[in-house]
Amino acid sequence: MKALYQKIRTLNGKNYGLYKSLADKPWDFGDFVLEFIHVQGDPYAPPSRVLLRSKLATLGYAPEWGSGFERRLALSDFLLRRLSGLVQEKYSGKDAAVVFDSAGPEMLVRNSLWIDNGELRACLQVRLPGEGRKIQAEAAAEILTMVMPDLVSAGLYYNKGDEPAMQEHYRVLAERKEILEQLDGHGLCAFVPDGAVLPRASGLSEMPLENAVPFNAPDGLAVTLNACGREIRGMGIPKGITVITGGAFHGKSTLLQALTRAVYPHVPGDGREGIVVDATALRVGVEDGRSVRGTDLSMFVRDLPGGISTKDFNTLSASGSTSEAANLLEAMEAGAKTFFIDEDSSAVNFLIRDVRVRKLLGDEREPLIPLTDRIRGLASAGMNFILVAGACGDYLDIADNIIVMANYKAECAKSTMSSWKAEGLIGSVEAGKINARPFAAYMQPLQKSVRPASAVERQVKVKLAGDTLLQIGFLVADTSRLVTLVDKQQRLGAGFMLLNMLQNAASNTEGDSPADSIAGAAQKLCDVICNVGFRNLPQGMSREMSLPRAVDIACVAFRLNAGKR
Repeated sequence: MKALYQKIRTLNGKNYGLYKSLADKPWDFGDFVLEFIHVQGDPYAPPSRVLLRSKLATLGYAPEWGSGFERRLALSDFLLRRLSGLVQEKYSGKDAAVVFDSAGPEMLVRNSLWIDNGELRACLQVRLPGEGRKIQAEAAAEILTMVMPDLVSAGLYYNKGDEPAMQEHYRVLAERKEILEQLDGHGLCAFVPDGAVLPRASGLSEMPLENAVPFNAPDGLAVTLNACGREIRGMGIPKGITVITGGAFHGKSTLLQALTRAVYPHVPGDGREGIVVDATALRVGVEDGRSVRGTDLSMFVRDLPGGISTKDFNTLSASGSTSEAANLLEAMEAGAKTFFIDEDSSAVNFLIRDVRVRKLLGDEREPLIPLTDRIRGLASAGMNFILVAGACGDYLDIADNIIVMANYKAECAKSTMSSWKAEGLIGSVEAGKINARPFAAYMQPLQKSVRPASAVERQVKVKLAGDTLLQIGFLVADTSRLVTLVDKQQRLGAGFMLLNMLQNAASNTEGDSPADSIAGAAQKLCDVICNVGFRNLPQGMSREMSLPRAVDIACVAFRLNAGKR
């Protein structure tokens, strides 16, 4: 600390660019090391990025907190939230001198704070003070040699009083892991525990609704699972086709939304922390105007007028039903086995086909094949569907299970499938095999667009336009309908990971098989980051980012195009 203080003092009043000399070496503070990942070029540029590193043992934590993924994630997430609160309490406003990442209710691997090999790494943004183009050494020394040690002391050191809360973080993750491992053996694709609080305070809030009706499993779907020595009763949603129905405002979409967000673990007190779903689950809906490249739509779209084949379909602006068909088929290609569908966010002609229209037009004059004609074959092939249907009654006769939501309480109803069997539609069409396209071959046409924006830039930029339009060099992907990407950090994480995958596919530096699927290549990278964090990913510490699932990264890759600017 003394060496850094003396160094900063020598820079007082000098050209602002000399701040970059602080990045020449790491600075030892005794209990932790401070190093600069990036130093801003002037006072108005994006803030500098500072990395704090310390051994867990030095901070007072028992060795078990550094072993096992769940332990590391629990402690990393807990400390991130504690440090974030301290930074926001001390520094607020748009141009705060120190900025630290904030997290939503999900517990995710984040580059802002992660633990691996017994070492904690926290990355903060610091606005180095200057007056015009001159260095203000006193103010800089206060931030770097006084504020930083105080934040480490208050935010990162072990506090015995926080032990129960830390253990609760771990308990949520440990129970979730054990329940997830039991789903398949019980023939389930999802589990909602009794007492879960599903409604949110508002459509713009992730906070639980006060005085909400706690969830209680209906007897027909009630199961009791044992996790970490504790028996947990709740609703088990069986594999196959499950329809959630009920009147408007009675909780259908609320249940589906809770299941959708449960692909990630949630913090204690969120109300949804005990919900567990198939780890590959995805939400599928309409996405008018999305690009589609080389996707085989023939399972849902016959050859178009003029004999145009749909086995290798391309468009820069898909229609509603075509986009939803592409979304489902690409999700299957990405490895998803469970699909959440809400009729309110779907194309009607993708979901159903009216019997009268069917009789009038026949199949020869309608290229679209509705999901009702394919869903039983897909279920037989191991796919699971959880659909919200308040108006599309056709699904009530196809479903294996029906959940009726009434006043936010779940009830069971039974499906006979009789009318659809009489029409000969159930099981009349076998699900087609989805062939995963090789990553290298799929990405090759896009690689010419993966380049810096100008001759003076040394690296390919990854950024977001707004909250959801991801840009990788000159490639763009609209991720607004990928609702399992829960925040900007995850979208940026997907972007930087795809950039790395694209560059490796071009140079083959990682030795990945050319036949690797997109999801397979993504999973390899996810496994590495789950272990060591983002630190070994090129530009992996340049922005706040969190880890998406391989299936989400693949879905972003399918949306990449160079055709729209």
